[in-house]
Amino acid sequence: MRYSQLFWDFDGTLVDTYSGMVAAFGEALVASGVNDFEIDQDAIYQAMRQHSLGTALQRFSAEYQLDVSRLKRLYQLRAEPRLADAPVVDGAAEILAATVAAGGRNFLLTHRNHRAMDRLATADLAQYFSGQVTADDDYPRKPDPTSLLALCQQYAVKRQSALMIGDRNLDVQAGHRAGMAGALFDPEHLIVDESHPEIRVIRLAELLAWLQA
Repeated sequence: MRYSQLFWDFDGTLVDTYSGMVAAFGEALVASGVNDFEIDQDAIYQAMRQHSLGTALQRFSAEYQLDVSRLKRLYQLRAEPRLADAPVVDGAAEILAATVAAGGRNFLLTHRNHRAMDRLATADLAQYFSGQVTADDDYPRKPDPTSLLALCQQYAVKRQSALMIGDRNLDVQAGHRAGMAGALFDPEHLIVDESHPEIRVIRLAELLAWLQA
């Protein structure tokens, strides 16, 4: 394979969690006193996808004059239970299995806690991972490369053989800052390219074909 050491983002890359995240965010706004008809779910989604959950929290807490910490707590209470039902992204299982079959390794790098690995386990995908960094490890958030560098050191990864895969610029930027290549998964063409990934795809099947070419 073109790259044999694959580092994976979780939300929106391996597991399609966004619909549940947006619904939970809308419910948190309602619980904060915002009228349901005022909530623009598409705007929430775009803030999360193009930037981050933190950006969405800051933007909409300011817009509706809410306490951002309280909004975050209300969101987390509603988002956590939805993870169990979030669907695996099409093509994820195939590329994870193909990487291992070719003698490569997969690693998880996520801002979520250990429940991300729990979800991969219930989807029968945890078997394809050699290591992971989650929020429980308390590393700086992407695009800071510290967590990637720690995984590389722990598992003796040669960075010229490594690829960071994610659905936002910060994933690719983290990879580049760690000295590895980056792949941007952007199924809806929502992301303005600020990270110059080595490849940009709308389907994971395209990424697998590129890796195997």
